[in-house]
Amino acid sequence: MPVSNQMSAGTNKAAKFVAANPLAPLADPFSGMGDDEKELHKAVSNSVQTRLETAMQELQQKHRDGTNEIDDGDRAPTGAAYRDLHRRQQFM
Repeated sequence: MPVSNQMSAGTNKAAKFVAANPLAPLADPFSGMGDDEKELHKAVSNSVQTRLETAMQELQQKHRDGTNEIDDGDRAPTGAAYRDLHRRQQFM
């Protein structure tokens, strides 16, 4: 019989199973990445975070100014346009 260079984990059934933590990638998202990949991941994460913060600030400002219901002609109509249409239809 040829000699194997592989290390055996054992012969019993339990030795064939490895305890794995399914949440491990969440605890260490950079494991298995090289230095370049880590830097890219951090840059993308920072960019996304900055965009989210900017969007939240814009929404907060719209709500403070009361302009959150004003429809934009470039987008589909929202709240105020539908309420206006509903009012006009009631009077017909």
